[in-house]
Amino acid sequence: MQNPTMVISSTAAQSQVQDDRPGECHSQSALYNLLGRILEEELDYEMLRLLKGDLRLPLEAMGVELGAEFDSVSESLLLDQLAEEFTGLLVAPGCISPYLSVFETGALFREPCDRVHSAYQQAGWDYQRHHSGEFPDHVGTMLGFVGVLYGMEGKALETGDNLTADDLSVQRSTFTTELLGPWAPGWCRRASEAAFHPFYQQMLALTEQLLWSELATLVDRRKFRELSDLNRREPSKLDYNADFRKASGI
Repeated sequence: MQNPTMVISSTAAQSQVQDDRPGECHSQSALYNLLGRILEEELDYEMLRLLKGDLRLPLEAMGVELGAEFDSVSESLLLDQLAEEFTGLLVAPGCISPYLSVFETGALFREPCDRVHSAYQQAGWDYQRHHSGEFPDHVGTMLGFVGVLYGMEGKALETGDNLTADDLSVQRSTFTTELLGPWAPGWCRRASEAAFHPFYQQMLALTEQLLWSELATLVDRRKFRELSDLNRREPSKLDYNADFRKASGI
């Protein structure tokens, strides 16, 4: 480190990283928002056409091959097939429940859900459901929230508001580590293994990969091993009481 050339090179590299930080935040925001949207709701015509169009090459660069059926099958038939897969995988009785409360306690809308909702409110956001049976701790909603924080961080950096950007970075890191990290990567693996359609298999695998990559940058080795162990847990046994059935629509 005493070599002046090395010092100058290191300083230049750090400056380049800082210059790239807003763009990196926006890229991560777009990816988290996309994955959150795919896991939170069925695909519609607009999203399908984005996947087949502007998003196709970026997804291929990340190893996601949409497959021949995205081009050879009519859009209406493909959407029906994907809707059937989405329902069986993430909604219907016996699905891989996408809710943190269900994973941790076997029932909807329990204490883990309150922690997630509190994190939203601390960041200045509130949760509003679009349909009955929706709760703040849906994995897709949680991924989308990380995308929102990344986007806000990128905008703060672009305006030179580094204090706000740093605060958002801390909120994002804490949320990812404490509320997604202990369960979401393992949930993605289980859901990917249960999926029949290659599209959901690949998108779930990509989500798992993204989360592990993110966590590796946020925690030390000891914590990473701890999170790895936690993600090997089996979900809690479902509590099929009347309140659960009513809330979930079963």
